[in-house]
Amino acid sequence: MTDNASDQNIDVLQGWIERQTLKSAPTPNYDPIENLVPLGIIGHKILQDDTIAGGKLNETLRALISNPNVTRNELTEQIFSGNAGYALQILWPLISLFSGQMPRRVASSTATSYVGWLDRIRRVVLRDLQEKDAKAVTSVIEAVSNSYTEVASTTTHASSEAMQKVEGASGRVDTDQPGIYVFTTPTYLAYPPLGWDIEDLSRQDFRYLKTGSTTVDVTGRVQSEIGRQTGLPEPYLILANFQGPDSSFDYAEAEQRIHRLLAAARHGPEKDGTRRSTARGAGTEWFITRLPFIIAVADAVGLHLVTSDDLKMSVNEMFEDCELPDWVIP
Repeated sequence: MTDNASDQNIDVLQGWIERQTLKSAPTPNYDPIENLVPLGIIGHKILQDDTIAGGKLNETLRALISNPNVTRNELTEQIFSGNAGYALQILWPLISLFSGQMPRRVASSTATSYVGWLDRIRRVVLRDLQEKDAKAVTSVIEAVSNSYTEVASTTTHASSEAMQKVEGASGRVDTDQPGIYVFTTPTYLAYPPLGWDIEDLSRQDFRYLKTGSTTVDVTGRVQSEIGRQTGLPEPYLILANFQGPDSSFDYAEAEQRIHRLLAAARHGPEKDGTRRSTARGAGTEWFITRLPFIIAVADAVGLHLVTSDDLKMSVNEMFEDCELPDWVIP
């Protein structure tokens, strides 16, 4: 790949990220303009490779180059079958390499995941390279990877620390206890959906959220809708959990009612706000909505919030850190 092609990759990715609503910051101690030759090699190798993420890294870069104005929905649907979280996992390493930007907020586990993707890129790109080129490529990838490693390891990074607390509190929640739970992921919570209109003040704090239910069948076996068909490369964060008034409460039916109300409010993840079709095979429990709205809907269908003080304290700290003050649970 020539320097001109590398310039194109940088221009495309810089322009594309500028049109998104993700809050980004310059990658410390790294300038892509000073690394055009190794970036040209990296881009060339990525465009030849169909192994990283089953070829999705290759497809993503090709899609952005061929159509710099591709929308978030188009890119997510075209390559990632509607899985916006997976799209972000692929996009951020590319954006960090070619445009020198990284998320302003990123959880420790998510930063570690990005380091993993960068290592996959490094191993593919270094194949059959001469020593001089290999050193230059390694230097570039390590510079970006080190920035994510620092975020993953530091205890002074407020967002990372807050999300680590929620991850720990989530792990202590007994999801075998019958109820309905609200989930998201660190990336989904930290940023609005890609392409979201930040000028629309009525929806600026909408995020991807999922509801999952557990119940007990007639044999006493716990049945769970939590964590099924996730396809996500980072951990779930539990934000809230609800229970019904008694042991006979029908959680599955209540969850269906919640989904119908969210869909009727056009809080679905499709472009027109509708709910994802079951024919898609995954993602039908995901909505772009607000936790306060889900709490109000849950109350309307006979559920009450039973979130522990441990989880409540952790998620409230994270909500404030993610600039979601209206989400704070009293």
